[in-house]
Amino acid sequence: MGQIYFIILLLSFGYILQFTKLPKNTSHILNQIVIYVSFPATVLLHAPKIEFSTNLLLPIITPWVVLLLSILFVFVVFREAETKTKAALLLLIPLGNTSFLGFPLIESILGKESLQYAILYDQLGSFLILAIYGTAVVSVYTHGVVNTKAIVKKIALFPPFIVLIYSFFIGYVPNIITPLVEILASTLTPFAIVSVGLSMKLRIDEHRAIFTKAILVKLILIPLIVLVIFKLLGFDDLVAQTTLLEVAMPSMITAGVLAINANFAPKLSASLVGYGILFSLVTVPLFSKLFELIN
Repeated sequence: MGQIYFIILLLSFGYILQFTKLPKNTSHILNQIVIYVSFPATVLLHAPKIEFSTNLLLPIITPWVVLLLSILFVFVVFREAETKTKAALLLLIPLGNTSFLGFPLIESILGKESLQYAILYDQLGSFLILAIYGTAVVSVYTHGVVNTKAIVKKIALFPPFIVLIYSFFIGYVPNIITPLVEILASTLTPFAIVSVGLSMKLRIDEHRAIFTKAILVKLILIPLIVLVIFKLLGFDDLVAQTTLLEVAMPSMITAGVLAINANFAPKLSASLVGYGILFSLVTVPLFSKLFELIN
């Protein structure tokens, strides 16, 4: 629990910093450090340890199943919502905060060994879904067409994804630089969580009913469905538990930024990201306990 308290402390620190005289782009700078330094170092440290087997298909396939399930819920549960609100939900319900918040939170609950599975879920699931599906949603709902060039560029130039491919095919890290990689990887939690705190917006506008239903679908209903499926199929190891916790993560900050920049219900998008982070500090550990209790 100590690490979770540390995450809460960093999150609170980041949120408080919003009200200081720090430059407005501080969160963006921290994000860039995480994306170009901390995140790739973490991938380089843990991805080469992955021993490929059939059970590793679970964290790779599950996010795509969750995507289809989320789209179904958006068009069924929120069928009366206006077009731009529906576009925001199509981004914020499928896409979870599986790296910036996910890695530190999962490590605090399940330990370092779980990070290799979280990386698979994030990079071969969340990141590719953001790059392909997220870009497509924004393109279709703003311009009516899919920007294929933007999708390919996002995938090809994302530093952690490049390092992941390197880890899969080469995976060699010279012993002399391993301590340096470990130091750089250790910056992930403080930089990522403070950045998340700096980005949190805690306000709810007139979309209160939609906000409540969206939070329940994202943080409770979808993870609960996945948990039941896992238990029915006999998936009860660390890979499955890590995958479930990634499913239970709140809405991705980047998805919220995309929705806000595209003017897809910006206040609703900001509140889903902000409050989702706070609620997930309770719901994610609860799902971990529930996974262990159900046999």
